Amino acid sequence: MTHQPTLVGLEELFNCPSTTVHQDLLQFPEIDAETRRYHGKQFGRAGELLVESVFLSLGLQSVGVAEHSPFDCVVFLEQGVLRVQVKTVTRPRGGCFNFNVSRGYHRSPAGVRRYSENDFDLLALVCLSENVVKFTADRRRSQSIGVEEIAALRRRPGASFEAAMSDLGVDQMPPAPAGLMPFCY
Repeated sequence: MTHQPTLVGLEELFNCPSTTVHQDLLQFPEIDAETRRYHGKQFGRAGELLVESVFLSLGLQSVGVAEHSPFDCVVFLEQGVLRVQVKTVTRPRGGCFNFNVSRGYHRSPAGVRRYSENDFDLLALVCLSENVVKFTADRRRSQSIGVEEIAALRRRPGASFEAAMSDLGVDQMPPAPAGLMPFCY
């Protein structure tokens, strides 16, 4: 086996990632604001993976896309590809999980801006502390999920997806082939 030397300065990329447990995260969701800000990218990624998990549980195939795309994953439907933007919050405030549906970061050169009408097809709102996702076709910049909605979202994870697809005018679920039991949720 031949040995390929790494380029100077890139050695760290080839080291094993740290497996150190972040002690500050072990008490999630009961963590302070600074810890929440510091691990924001991780929480966002956790939300994206939760959405993909819900899609799998609904029998839908999805795949994540590059970080700087205006959507976070695509779902493959019989009718075509559905572009999904995921927004994640870690805890409720004042009895609601509040979402700011905007693009970008405050410290980035482009700043924070509105999404264009054609940037995504469906929005997935993730309440991470509750492991719950609500799908919506609503594009309002400010959205919320009341804590009283959590039980219903948990009980039927696909209900909000069906409603959002209906709002988009898409019949998303083809009939089950003869002899197979339809998926029940």
